Amino acid sequence: MSKGALYSQVARYYDRIYWFKDYDQEVGFLVRLFKRCGLQGNRVLEVGCGTGNQTKAFVAKGYRVTGLDLSKEMLSIASRKVVRGARFVQGDMRHLHAAVEGEFDAVVCLFSTVSYNKTKPELRKTLAGFYRHLKQGGVVAFDTHFTKRSFTDGYRGEDIFDDGSVIGARLSIAKRRGNVGEIAFTYLIKDGRRVLTLRNDRHLLGLFSVKEILETMRAVGFKKTRAYSDWTFSTRLDEASFKDIIFVGRK
Repeated sequence: MSKGALYSQVARYYDRIYWFKDYDQEVGFLVRLFKRCGLQGNRVLEVGCGTGNQTKAFVAKGYRVTGLDLSKEMLSIASRKVVRGARFVQGDMRHLHAAVEGEFDAVVCLFSTVSYNKTKPELRKTLAGFYRHLKQGGVVAFDTHFTKRSFTDGYRGEDIFDDGSVIGARLSIAKRRGNVGEIAFTYLIKDGRRVLTLRNDRHLLGLFSVKEILETMRAVGFKKTRAYSDWTFSTRLDEASFKDIIFVGRK
């Protein structure tokens, strides 16, 4: 199965696979963060918006969102989910200028999407794009739970989902290749009478330390950079634990 065909299949089950994720909690944290920073405007660029769950939560709180994602299948689901208060565009976070125009009050990039930058030059290019699309005084916020210390070589995971109509399992195995982590997923899904086996969903992730990410943020111009632990305002970080680390900066 081609990568495009695979994503077409996975996208329709994405929300079921991640049934456990608390999107409202994460957006609630970011709204509190924006208020702490004294953010005045309500225009948000959401990079890696996926199927629009965080987009929906932002819109519900009065924000106007431009959602960008590389997957047209994900965007199709998002556009049906959020029909007012948001617009969606297909594009690559490394080339924001080719997909979006203008400046925003905030740029967010969630669910470890930033980790798809596999090298320091890629990370720097992406963060520089975030910076260019922020208004003066704007806020950037992005998260990851993949760091040099938290990524476990050889880790195997099993996740089950069952919403009463679709039941499935996602199996994963992680391999470390220097400063790049590879996670390969296999999905076993029973959807009514259909039984699907989806293989070779491979994800390559750049592994950086918190220090390296903060240094890269400052190198492209961000000020007042901070790193918070697991959707709280605690700055006490345990880089070896598999928790989200939220990076914040100002233009």
